[in-house]
Order: sequence, then C-alpha cells, then structure tokens
Amino acid sequence: MSVSENNVHIEIIKEKLVANAQDLVNNNHMTGLEDKAQNLSLNENNFLFDPVIFSMVKASEFKFQYDKFELIKSESGSLEQSLIDLGDNLVLRPLKRDDFKRNYIGLMSHLSEVGEVSQQDFEKRFDQMKQAANTYFVCVVEDVQNQKVVASLTLVYEQKFIRQVGSRGRFEDMVVDVNYRGKRLSKLLLDVVVQISQILGCYKISLECKDHLKKHYEQFGFSLEQGQNYLCRRFI
Repeated sequence: MSVSENNVHIEIIKEKLVANAQDLVNNNHMTGLEDKAQNLSLNENNFLFDPVIFSMVKASEFKFQYDKFELIKSESGSLEQSLIDLGDNLVLRPLKRDDFKRNYIGLMSHLSEVGEVSQQDFEKRFDQMKQAANTYFVCVVEDVQNQKVVASLTLVYEQKFIRQVGSRGRFEDMVVDVNYRGKRLSKLLLDVVVQISQILGCYKISLECKDHLKKHYEQFGFSLEQGQNYLCRRFI
C-alpha cells in the first residue's frame, strides 16, 4: 500500500462499510436499543474515531460466539455512524470526549496506576489523540443504564516506511471492570479489534502481557515468536 493510499484508507472504505451495514438491515439484524442509544449522542465529533468501521466487523468470523452483536440505528436512521448492541444494556463504541464522567479513568485504575487526572487533563489528552487522526482506536463498552464505561481496549495504528510503507497494530490497555468480568467482554473486544486491524491493513499486530495471560491471547492467534524479546526501560 502506498503512502497516499494509506493516508486515505479509512475514508475510501466508508462506501463499503455503509453497503455492508445496509446488508445487515436487509437481513433484519437491527437492534431494538434505539431508545437507549439516544442517550449516546451520535455526534461524530464526540468520538475518538469514526464508528462506521464497526459496521464492517463480521461476527461470523469471531473466534467465539456471543449472545448479541447487532448494529444500532442512529436517531436519523443513518447507519454511517454505527454502534453495537451487545445486550444487557451494553454498547460497544469508540471512546468519547465526555467519558471522564462515565468513570473511564476509574476503569483504567483496574489496570495500572493512573495518578491524579482531572477532567481537563482527560479532555486535553483526548484532543491530542484525536488530532493524530487514524492512530488511536480506543474501543469501549458502556453500560448505558448506569452510564458507565466498563471495558476498554486500544489499538494503536502505527504507520511504517518498512514493508512497502506498511502499518502495524499494537494492542494496549485491555481492561474490564471487576464487576463485569465473566461476561466475555475481553474476548469480544479482542475479536473486534483483531478484525479492525485487518480492515486497516496491518501487516501484524502485537501486545504485551503477563505470563498467566498468554493462553488467553493465544486463542486469538498471538504467539511468542522465536528469537524475539521484549525489553523495557522505565523512567518512572
């Protein structure tokens, strides 16, 4: 893929995404969660990335089966901005600029030390990440009844000069709220984000994990490559 093709990749797949979403409509896969989705404000500017990419994810290609994975129709009836109904009042969507109030920072504290992060800090970092267009794909699950973000996984889309100016993906910050574990949300996020990586044309994806989690990620095709080592130098 050339540099110019890479830069416009997400834009040129939109027609395919909308066509795929329309196929879902024709096959009666639309959800009945529209009334609750109204509370989610489908203003694209509020999202870290365009949610239309979710409509190209195919549940039939998941490693695991889930109770529900259905497109939510926006208030206008358009599928160009598509969130996913997971059932039990859970919705899959991109991170939003106002997710500070939905306890996103509190969720991150289940993963690692967060420190003092104000709403202003959160919004400033969100804006910085969004300005790096098509780089950060933070996918979250919200409990829309409790207005709380309960799971998250980030894909960092890294553009390269190598591999014919290819791109790779890094999975970061996988976390599920302790009160929502056992619902297979981590597996669902992995299934979804693996497909998003393929849609974006990544030549490989990688992640870092602790020893006891290796088998979990191996279920999704990740492996420890011979001769490869992960080295780390910490400054804090």
